[in-house]
Amino acid sequence: MILKSLKFMLNKRKMKRIKTLLLFLTISTMSLSQTTQSSQIETNNTSIIVAEEIQELTALLDLNEDQVFEITNILNGISQKNIQVSSMNLIQEDKDEILERNNNAKTNMIIGQLNEAQKAIYLDSLN
Repeated sequence: MILKSLKFMLNKRKMKRIKTLLLFLTISTMSLSQTTQSSQIETNNTSIIVAEEIQELTALLDLNEDQVFEITNILNGISQKNIQVSSMNLIQEDKDEILERNNNAKTNMIIGQLNEAQKAIYLDSLN
């Protein structure tokens, strides 16, 4: 009888451990899927913003295909950097400073892809 009681108690502990493990796995999976979903939404939003900006620049500057390709790469890269900066554990002043530097770098890289007439139009549009 005592032996049966001990076996029952051991089985009960094992069941508690198994239940705890399953609960942990469920919570981990749920949080991971939410993080993935959040990243996907962020990526979609970034793609939309980049597409809108490239459309505006194409209409404004009459960009050729090579310029559109290069500027799209620039915009995507800067957007990814900005997302990373936004998620960093920094004070807001530091984040703002980094975002400003990224914006200046974006402007300089775009200017590097433009001809003289396009540069003048682009610089006027910034002011």
